[in-house]
Amino acid sequence: MVNQTGHIDQIKQLNTGIVYRIIDQHGPISRIALSKQAQLAPASITKITRELMDAHLIKELEFPVLGLRGRPAVGLVIESEGWQFLAIRIEGQKLTISLKEINAVTLAQTEYPFTPLGNSEFIDFLSELISQFFASQQKILERVTAISILIDGILDPHTGVIYQHSSFKIHQLAIAEYLTKQTGLPVYLHPPVDALALMDLFSHQEKRKEKNIIYLQLQNVVNVMVLNHGTTLDTNTHRPILFGHTQCEPEQNNVCYCGSYDCLETHTSIPAILQQANNLLINYPDSFLHQQDISMDKICAGAILNDSLCVYLINKVAQQLAKPLALMVNLLGSQLILVNSPLNQDSDLFLKCLHKHINKLSIPLYSSTLVIEKSTFSIKDSETSLIQRALYDGSLLLQLLQG
Repeated sequence: MVNQTGHIDQIKQLNTGIVYRIIDQHGPISRIALSKQAQLAPASITKITRELMDAHLIKELEFPVLGLRGRPAVGLVIESEGWQFLAIRIEGQKLTISLKEINAVTLAQTEYPFTPLGNSEFIDFLSELISQFFASQQKILERVTAISILIDGILDPHTGVIYQHSSFKIHQLAIAEYLTKQTGLPVYLHPPVDALALMDLFSHQEKRKEKNIIYLQLQNVVNVMVLNHGTTLDTNTHRPILFGHTQCEPEQNNVCYCGSYDCLETHTSIPAILQQANNLLINYPDSFLHQQDISMDKICAGAILNDSLCVYLINKVAQQLAKPLALMVNLLGSQLILVNSPLNQDSDLFLKCLHKHINKLSIPLYSSTLVIEKSTFSIKDSETSLIQRALYDGSLLLQLLQG
């Protein structure tokens, strides 16, 4: 009986999420059209939509139907007013807290300096800033439903644990569990690459023909998310993807904060590229970079001018990333690699180099049709996507319906 009840709850969660997603993406939509798209019986649609309307998560809206006269049709749309969540973004030594409606509208936002060291200081500092933010926004607070946290590092979204972080000296910090006890709210802890990949998915899913996708984030960290027909790989494995901690060039002895040596991140992240540029500059006396303060903007600008050092740096990074990416293409049959990086900004040189090296290392069956494109979403743009997924898969919806 327990298993049967659990199965019924899972079906309810799935169906509620499907109905909400279709209304969000296609509303205003009639109940008849909703029943066809969701492939659910009209009676099920009536029951689910009544519950969502009673909770003020959807509402009815009259809309004209082209080619028909008379009374306008009645369709369903999302009702987001009053439903809010807290979005926390930790980048470098700053923390940004935003109060958002579930339709992504930002109601308030505050940025704080954030320099804790160790588990206790991290928890205490974060809790204090959340309390300060709530206190300062009392006049506009309504139904706060969840907290999302985006932070780099080695972490597990499924357990809400930060295992390690390069700057904050964190070790196995169960931050999601702690904040849920403090606030009573579900906490969604993820690396930024998850939010970036989901944002791209929700924005382009309907029109993009490639469904088997690798999303590469190459910024201060190096990480990937794998998407297959709208489902992220870790949804099934419940294990985080730690692409940036694959060994890149053995015996270089670049120590990584994860405890290993020569991880991809120590060679191909933006700080690593800038360090290599400084180290190699003496060997390139005619380089464009001698006239500049070295930055990624200058390296990309130099590559456009065919500066030999800048071209070398970009090609080297592409070559180092190509081997593990080619292995993933062979294993997963990936059709599309999306790259989110400052290396994309001024030209397609990095994407062309990456494509060339992956073609050499992966099977022609896949590489011959592989597409590599840039993705331009920012982490700030993407912070709503974690809550959006929790609504679409029904997990957060059921919590809201149950009060």
